[in-house]
Amino acid sequence: MRPPARLLPALLAVTLVAASPETPVTAHWKSTVTVEGARPGDKLQEAEVWRDGGRMRIEDRTPGGVQTNLVSDGGDAFVWEVGKTVGVRMTEGAARKRGRPVHDYVRRVDQIRTKGKLVGEEKVDGHACDVYAYETPQDGKGTYWLARDLKGFPVRVVIERSVMSPYRGKPIDTVKLEYRNRDVQVPARVPEELLEPPGDVQFQDAAEIFTNLPKAVPH
Repeated sequence: MRPPARLLPALLAVTLVAASPETPVTAHWKSTVTVEGARPGDKLQEAEVWRDGGRMRIEDRTPGGVQTNLVSDGGDAFVWEVGKTVGVRMTEGAARKRGRPVHDYVRRVDQIRTKGKLVGEEKVDGHACDVYAYETPQDGKGTYWLARDLKGFPVRVVIERSVMSPYRGKPIDTVKLEYRNRDVQVPARVPEELLEPPGDVQFQDAAEIFTNLPKAVPH
């Protein structure tokens, strides 16, 4: 028996929603971040990342760099060096402005799909991707390769953004960052303890640290 004509639009809407890929709430992946124009092989970040809803953990293990961990709930970010007992608390926005890749683009996949512009299709590391252009106040101009077989997870991201001076709060340069994400697990098991600041690390507020810096004395 055919459904009444008045019900067809509602049934069609349900079918379209069910057929669209569902953005994963949990994920675990590895990421390499590079800066356009850098020497071949130079990396801004080599990291392992976990996400559960709005919360994230980033373990930065860039060769030759300082090994740091970051946990964030989208508001406050807690950053500490591996093996140290003192860390820094700052807003996630402040961490982003200082050039630290915080990988928060994964929270905006739904926005990218609905508000961004579909500009093409391309394969990245064997994944068939829909390519979107999307600009946000947080990330600036971005291009996102959303893998169809990973429920739209971004396997490649290119973002052009301003770098802010940590002391004056003004733009000092514009950089183009490329994120290449691999070994992606969606959904993923994310232990609760990974997303909490460690209890044996004392965190200082970044705003207070910069406020208390000695001012230059004119000569």
